[in-house]
Amino acid sequence: MIEGGLEDQSWYVVDFAAVKKLMRGLMAELDHRVLLPRDNPKLAISEQNGSVHVAFAGQPRYVFPAGDCAILPIPNTTVEMLAQYLAGRVSTQLGPLRLKSIEIEVEENFGQSASYRETLD
Repeated sequence: MIEGGLEDQSWYVVDFAAVKKLMRGLMAELDHRVLLPRDNPKLAISEQNGSVHVAFAGQPRYVFPAGDCAILPIPNTTVEMLAQYLAGRVSTQLGPLRLKSIEIEVEENFGQSASYRETLD
């Protein structure tokens, strides 16, 4: 959900075609990828020779092809954190619109979701 004032030239809050295009791009970055939380203090994530290496609590645990990973600037890959992350990306990429708030819902599974709502200045 996007809430805001009407734009002077278009008389709408935001062009939904632009929002749909933006969301498709964001989903393409995440869909069918291993989501890794870059800011998790228990994980050490590094890229070497086309691979992503993940160590937990100082012990090497996992190696993934780099193209299969999305390293995100969040502390955990919960649906709550993903919703907050996506709300920030959408808000930033929509640019200088007169937005009042943005709400993003991420569904983990059928009937299991989390929403994040942010009031913008």
